[in-house]
Amino acid sequence: MNTLADYAFRSYHERQEIERMVEAGMSVKEIAGSLGISLSAVYAELRRGRDGTRLPDKRLRYNADLAQLSVQQGLERRGRRSGNEA
Repeated sequence: MNTLADYAFRSYHERQEIERMVEAGMSVKEIAGSLGISLSAVYAELRRGRDGTRLPDKRLRYNADLAQLSVQQGLERRGRRSGNEA
């Protein structure tokens, strides 16, 4: 397993792949093995992209667009000062 990939940002293409794999019914372990990342990285990505709906098998749905938006918003907030600090 490539541990360096665990700390890298997922690309939008990778997020779309994760969405496809989740929709296909693959397990987290299968997704992690297929992408060469850790289980914790997959779980973190699945949390990021939850849209609140469920798949027919009752698992939470993963939305690549929502996950991408979440990451972009987080990057925009980085380094921002809070309050009236100058």
